[in-house]
Amino acid sequence: MKNTAKQDYVWNTAAGLINAAEAVIMSMIVTRITGLADAGMLTMAFAVGNLIMPIGKFGIRNYQVTDIDNIFSFSIYLKARMVTVTMMLIAIAGYISYAFFELQYGKEKIGIILAICMIYVVEAAEDVFWGYYQRQGHLYAGAKMFCFRWLGILIIFPISLYISKSLSKALMICFMVSFILFVIILYVSYPNICSDEDRHLKLFLTKSDLPIVGRLLKIAFPLFGISFLSFYVNNAPKYAIDACLSDEIQACYGFVAMPVFVIGLLNGFIYQPTLVLMAAEWEQKQYLKFGKRIIRQLLLISVILAVCLAGAYVLGIPVLSWLYHTDLTDYKAELLILLVAGTFLAISGYLSVVLTVMRCQKDLLWPYCLVAVTAAIVLKKTVSQYGTLGAAVCYMLLMLLLCLIYGGILIVRLKRTKI
Repeated sequence: MKNTAKQDYVWNTAAGLINAAEAVIMSMIVTRITGLADAGMLTMAFAVGNLIMPIGKFGIRNYQVTDIDNIFSFSIYLKARMVTVTMMLIAIAGYISYAFFELQYGKEKIGIILAICMIYVVEAAEDVFWGYYQRQGHLYAGAKMFCFRWLGILIIFPISLYISKSLSKALMICFMVSFILFVIILYVSYPNICSDEDRHLKLFLTKSDLPIVGRLLKIAFPLFGISFLSFYVNNAPKYAIDACLSDEIQACYGFVAMPVFVIGLLNGFIYQPTLVLMAAEWEQKQYLKFGKRIIRQLLLISVILAVCLAGAYVLGIPVLSWLYHTDLTDYKAELLILLVAGTFLAISGYLSVVLTVMRCQKDLLWPYCLVAVTAAIVLKKTVSQYGTLGAAVCYMLLMLLLCLIYGGILIVRLKRTKI
């Protein structure tokens, strides 16, 4: 069991690092092979893909992993995921049509966005198996699947881009590689991990499945709403920059914004293996242990921020300029502000997971609605007047607001349990 726990942390951390680095590595490659404008389009493609992916995942995984009473079977989780991935495909088709006819994107930019979105379709399908493996005590197996699939993408990407000199074609090849690797790894891993009950799953929705799947989606809807609005708010500055500024400026903002999400991603992959234990502590009314675990994680986030700020102040701009083959000297203020914003993002993300474990997910949606509406109202005007610095400051304040609201909700809920 200890060996399994060690594998969980090692592979989950590896998956977290790859997840944090995937866009960084691909942007580095693009700036060197096809140029800064293509890197800007890739940044926008990741922003669109991250906005649409929550439709496929629907925020179900954290609920699935903490479903220690087995309220829903894996068959239902899988069939619900088939429904949400279908919805994701419809959303992609709708956005591509909107981008072509209304935003008047060129064919290359549309191809880039489509390819990234399709890679995320595979990720949304993979996610339900990752959650299942974790519930079976094999979190590392899902992390391995993620790692090997993305390593395949990152190996084939520079080769295909160098040969084709077309970012959209290279990314479409990456999508095909991603899908093939997902199928192969799932075929090898699933029979060795699944229970006897789940060995021969029927993938087609039946009439009797519809009410149960509908109930699961209804329960998960607040989690989906939070996830969707979270990605919208996190990428809202990029949408505003896309509307007001150039692809080259979009690329530069994307470069200094990427380290921001490292804090949240690493934080997520640190606490992810503890979710089942947290759920058990809450279920067993071990409130003191539960509260101490929250405090430890918040202290860890603070330490990560201190290290990141110190490193960014001294080395951030020189390192990023070298990585992306672009002079980012004028973006130091944005980098430091965005790192603070990233810490608020990590804290609010962790608090939302804690409240989900407490089954308070209905309390999570309205704060994100408030922040998303605020972002939609103020960001475009702010970016048009103050450029990327305005985008960074505005985003930091939005994350601080969200963090304070979630903190207030958690304190109220914990006081009611008399921790």
